[in-house]
Amino acid sequence: MFKFDAIQFAEGTITLQASVLALTLLVIVLVILGITFLRSEAPLHVRGISLGLRSAAALLLIFPLFEPRLVVPEVVPDENFVAVIVDVSDSMLLPDGPQGQTRLEWARELVYGPESGILQGIDDLFKVRLYVYASSVTRADSIYRAVPVHETDLAAALDRVRMDFRGIPLTGVVILTDGNTTNRQEALDQADLFQDQGIGVHAIGIGSSAFTAERELLEVIAHKGLGEEAGTELEVKIRSFSSGPDPATIAVYDGDVEVYSESVRLKGDGLIDQMEFFFEPPASGAREYRITLETAVDELNTLNNSLPLLIDSRTDTLRVLYFEGHLRQEYKFVKRALESDPVIHFASITRTGTGKYYRQGILSPDELVGGFPTEADVLYDFDTIILGDVEASAFSLRQMQLIESFVRVRGGGFVMLGGRNAFAEGDYAGTPIADLLPVRIDHTRIQVLPMRFEGEEGDRGYVFEPTPEGLEHPFMKLSPDASVNRILWREMPRLTSINFLGGAKPGAQILAMKSEDHNGSEESILTIQRYGKGRTAALATSSTWRWQMLLEAEDERHERFWKQFARWLAASAPARVDLETSGTRLAPEESHQLGVRVYDETYLPLTGIELHAMIQAPDRTIQSLSTKESLSEDGRFKIHFTPEEQGVYELMVEAVQDGELIGRNRGSYLVRHQPLEYYNATLKQEFLEQMATVYYTPAEISDVRMNLQSRQTSTSVYRAAYLWDMPLLFILSILLLCGEWLYRRRQGLR
Repeated sequence: MFKFDAIQFAEGTITLQASVLALTLLVIVLVILGITFLRSEAPLHVRGISLGLRSAAALLLIFPLFEPRLVVPEVVPDENFVAVIVDVSDSMLLPDGPQGQTRLEWARELVYGPESGILQGIDDLFKVRLYVYASSVTRADSIYRAVPVHETDLAAALDRVRMDFRGIPLTGVVILTDGNTTNRQEALDQADLFQDQGIGVHAIGIGSSAFTAERELLEVIAHKGLGEEAGTELEVKIRSFSSGPDPATIAVYDGDVEVYSESVRLKGDGLIDQMEFFFEPPASGAREYRITLETAVDELNTLNNSLPLLIDSRTDTLRVLYFEGHLRQEYKFVKRALESDPVIHFASITRTGTGKYYRQGILSPDELVGGFPTEADVLYDFDTIILGDVEASAFSLRQMQLIESFVRVRGGGFVMLGGRNAFAEGDYAGTPIADLLPVRIDHTRIQVLPMRFEGEEGDRGYVFEPTPEGLEHPFMKLSPDASVNRILWREMPRLTSINFLGGAKPGAQILAMKSEDHNGSEESILTIQRYGKGRTAALATSSTWRWQMLLEAEDERHERFWKQFARWLAASAPARVDLETSGTRLAPEESHQLGVRVYDETYLPLTGIELHAMIQAPDRTIQSLSTKESLSEDGRFKIHFTPEEQGVYELMVEAVQDGELIGRNRGSYLVRHQPLEYYNATLKQEFLEQMATVYYTPAEISDVRMNLQSRQTSTSVYRAAYLWDMPLLFILSILLLCGEWLYRRRQGLR
């Protein structure tokens, strides 16, 4: 319509030749139009509109007599350069080309195509330099040998080209990309530097702007804490773009073997689903797994449906201290369950008389000799406290404050069990222990005599009924299958003791209830809460032993519940030498900072020590790592680590003070590339249009040559081309004349 491209008008200059003939004809036409206007008897506004339309049409017809020309620059062959930059990052592997080819294959066709390829069109005019880029940029002889790599750094690619062409006549930069990059603003800044120098940035967008079907496995976290033989809680985040709820399957693979699967229903519409699953690893120790999300129908981008996953099922020995007021069945069966766990070291104090205690599981003859600890360094050696049927007066104020500090400062776990001397019956209201409990203690609900449950043995008591939150909680999973877990709890024998509580505190979770029945109204039985750095729980019954007594001998539901419960309580308690585990998946060939905190016996930060660190690579080689104490945080050390090989690494650290070992710890890390390129991997057309001097779709590839040829450079020559034969001028003239005729007819004029 305009005969030339917009960039040629921008780079060129329009000239007119005012000949005597053209000026004379213009005057004659204007006079005739003026006379016609004055002689017409039509209303003034009708004459004005008609005159305007006629005048515009006449001027367009006379315009060619002024010999309009566009003077455009043209490059001198082989005296200027063009840089062609091709994106070879991971997202260019997506198969959304017109014939199902990948974006990279599509880009190769656009560069090397025999008819409309970029090189075919410009190599007779320019010296072409070819670059490929992803996380770094390299000059290449051919993009056929380019191997896609991870993250895209378009800004670095543009900066490299700009540096390479300092002092060299560069006409333009042609970029073939889908627009996915890690640093958009820097890329925009680099493009501005080219345009400030008069160098055009020509971007060709490759890929689809939207996917009809898309699922993204955004994140998966394995929460360590339940350890060997007790499973791992997986937290999974998924985003899906279906038009509505969409069924899918999540699976976990050990190598090529599927070891777990779960059916889910995704929200769709671009919303994020956050789900939790309970997975029992088939192998112990630190091991790499792969979690996958079922591909949707017609889903093109399947590269974001899988993530590597590190599960370390090893758990250091946890120390549990059980303080019981008297020998009873609950103590006997809880002790038996926890002592059967190889991860848990069980120690107990049982009061046998005034000032007399029976100790079990002690590490030395002097440990706990005076009963419940009175010093922080003794109590803090444990990870969890279980408080049985013991009244508040059995503790001094100092001991109760110590228990509160054990949870809040130490990060330990605490649970109070039901009994005749627990909760309100034990007069705990107003004590430091009441502060840390997840429930309120209500004096008005004290049972002077324990509640009696009548009936036959199988029907006596009440049902321990997990809430929906309880069924999903990790330590309440008797089976990884949600439906089976619900059935297993429903089949549990009834309980026959209960302490009435005053309700849950804000932020607490009720995991199990006693439903309203012939024994009374609804009551909370199991409640948990975070307190300070630690975790607390209230189990308002002393009859979970019935689960073991009334089930078959080989049924281990009682043992499993107590093992998982104890481990969950202890999971928040750090070791003396504690590894910060903000993330266990690291990117290769990048420097990572690992944090270590060291505490003294009272779990205050410890300074002025030596920290030794070693790391074992996937090939089993071991190397020492340098450590540096933080200047801003006491007791915190930094370890810098740059992994080269991909796989599972094991870090081992130990702290020494004055030649004495304070403690040691270990942690596992999975080194894998972060597949960021596969997420939100649609064509970023808006960004490319903002960055480029000219943006092209693949169908407009033939315009690249014309626009490059018309760029003004220091070596350009100029040619003049007439504009009088632009199709737009003729079409507008016809439209104006027809419009004026129709307007007069509607006004009833000739």
